[in-house]
Amino acid sequence: MTGTITRRDFVGGSGVLGMLSPRTAFELAAAESGPGHAQGGEIMIDRGFLRLREGLVHYRYAGQRHSAGRLPLYLAHAGPGSSLGMVGLMTEFAAARLTVAPDMLGNGDSARPAREDTDMEYYADCAVRILDLLQLDRVDFYGSHTGAQIGCELAVRWPDRIGKLVLDGLPLFPEDLKQQLLARYAPAVEPDDYGGHLVWAWNFVRDQFLYWPHYAHDAQNRLANGLLPPKDLHLGVVDVLKALDTYRIAYQAAFAQDVRSLLPRIRSPVLLTATERDPLHIYLDEVARLLPGAGKILFGRQAGAADRVAAIREFLDA
Repeated sequence: MTGTITRRDFVGGSGVLGMLSPRTAFELAAAESGPGHAQGGEIMIDRGFLRLREGLVHYRYAGQRHSAGRLPLYLAHAGPGSSLGMVGLMTEFAAARLTVAPDMLGNGDSARPAREDTDMEYYADCAVRILDLLQLDRVDFYGSHTGAQIGCELAVRWPDRIGKLVLDGLPLFPEDLKQQLLARYAPAVEPDDYGGHLVWAWNFVRDQFLYWPHYAHDAQNRLANGLLPPKDLHLGVVDVLKALDTYRIAYQAAFAQDVRSLLPRIRSPVLLTATERDPLHIYLDEVARLLPGAGKILFGRQAGAADRVAAIREFLDA
C-alpha cells in the first residue's frame, strides 16, 4: 500500500499526520483546516511523500480536494530547485482549489530517476504516476521552464489528464545552443576535501540571475538583474546541494527535448507567460506562433507577483 508522511509547512504550524494513503491525507488535512486549508487566516501547506518504483517523491499540497467544481492545480517547478519555489503560487490558489507541487525526481527531497540518460517523456510519466497515486484523474497544470516542458509532454501524450495549461518561460533553444548547454550548463560536481562544491553551488545559483547562460561571464551575456537576497540565494543553494549528484539529469533531458514538435499537437487551452527579467522570455513570441489560439502575456520588469497571479487566475477560472 502506498503511504505518505505529511507535515505542516507554515509559520507557527506543527504536527505529523502520520502514515496515510494520499487520499486520506488530503481529506484529513481539509477536515482539520476548513476551506482553503487555512488556519488563523494563514494558508497552510502540507508536505508528504509518495512511493514510486524509483523511491520516495516529496510533494507539497494545500487546499480542498473538491473546491466548487474547480480542477486541482498541479505545479511543476523549474530546475534547479524544488516545490519550495511553488509555495508562493500555492498560497494564492489554495483558497479556491487543491494545489499539488512535487519535487521532480532527482531534485529537492525526491529520489533519483531510474536512469541518468532519461528524457522529458519519462518525467511526464512520473507526473502521471503521481496523479494516479493521489487519485487525481484530471488537473490544470502550471509549469515553469523545465516544468513547462513536462507540461507539454503531458498535454500531448496524456491529454485526458490535463485541463488548462499555463506554460511559463518555455524555451525553444536553437540547435547550436542546445549542444552548448548540454555540454556546459549542468556539470557533474562531487564533494571534495576543501568544500569546493559548496562554493560552486553558491556561484551556480547566483550566476543564473546575473548571466545567460550562467557560465558566460561577459558584458554581452550580463542580465539586467541585481543579486538575489542572500536568504533566497541560500535556499536555492541548499536545494542544489541536496541533489548534487542528480540535479543535472533533468537539465540534460530538458535541453535535449524537441519542444517545437510538441507544441502544434497540444489541444488543451494554453496561457503562455514570461517576464522580462527571465532571459527565456525571448522565445515567447515564437512559442505563441506554434500554438495558435494560446493566450500570451509578457510581464514587464515592474510587474509583481500579484500581476502574475491575477492573470493566471483569470485564465484558469474562465
